[in-house]
Amino acid sequence: MRTAFLVLVLMTISACSSEMGVSLEPAEKPARQAETTQQPVASTTTTSSPYAESIIKDERTGIIPSSLEIPAIGLKTDVESVGIKENGEMAVTENFNTTGWFEKGYKPGEPGNAVIGGHVDSRNGPAVFYELSKLTEGDEVKVTSKSGDTRTFIVTGKKEYPWDDAPLKTIFGYTHRSSLNLITCTGDFDRSARNYSKRLVIYTELKK
Repeated sequence: MRTAFLVLVLMTISACSSEMGVSLEPAEKPARQAETTQQPVASTTTTSSPYAESIIKDERTGIIPSSLEIPAIGLKTDVESVGIKENGEMAVTENFNTTGWFEKGYKPGEPGNAVIGGHVDSRNGPAVFYELSKLTEGDEVKVTSKSGDTRTFIVTGKKEYPWDDAPLKTIFGYTHRSSLNLITCTGDFDRSARNYSKRLVIYTELKK
């Protein structure tokens, strides 16, 4: 399951062994199988339920994001697909002016926590998510696919966590809501470790 896999991801956005197998062999057959008799099948007719048209269907679908727009901070940038580095960390983009969607997680728009990360700064100055902390509840976040399909999300909150102690299930795991979480670095910068002390998470939910 994706949720079980995602909890292994470390919330260490930079810049800013034994094998376990499962036997699939069938169980031993019983020494003697019980005799079976065929029973006549009754002839029946079925009619559609009078409530069929009133059943609520979940038609939410996700998209592979290609661009990200946050009007409140004047941000419009590209989105790349990123995975996991060899050390278990979520990968980041090499370009400080683009963002990265965690492709091993959920797609923006479908049930689950989709995640997009970005750098806060670089040696040359502010990076793509430098002003992310300015977002407040109610601000809109828009992601668009290459085909032009857009999903709009509303900021519901924000929180800072120690870089090595973030609630991974809450950020990356499954939820019945369609959520998009934006992540960047914050806190104090440790020059020797080249790492920030905290991570900022902006929580958003799909606009109804």
